[in-house]
Amino acid sequence: MTNPHPVPAPQDDRDVLRGARVAAPLADTVLAEEIELYTDVVVAASESEGPLPEGELDRVLGVEGGPARD
Repeated sequence: MTNPHPVPAPQDDRDVLRGARVAAPLADTVLAEEIELYTDVVVAASESEGPLPEGELDRVLGVEGGPARD
């Protein structure tokens, strides 16, 4: 089945990229930090032969100690 309303191909890739930069800036530093933390956790989990040992997740995330207790 063919598309009855094909979308024309862009004439120049630079025009597409120029429009994308205006529509969706990639300056979200909080998101970039979260992605870096997630990546660190995935790497640690993939290097472990089983579940991460107690405290390892805190170490990977840079968290001091365990949960606070009253």
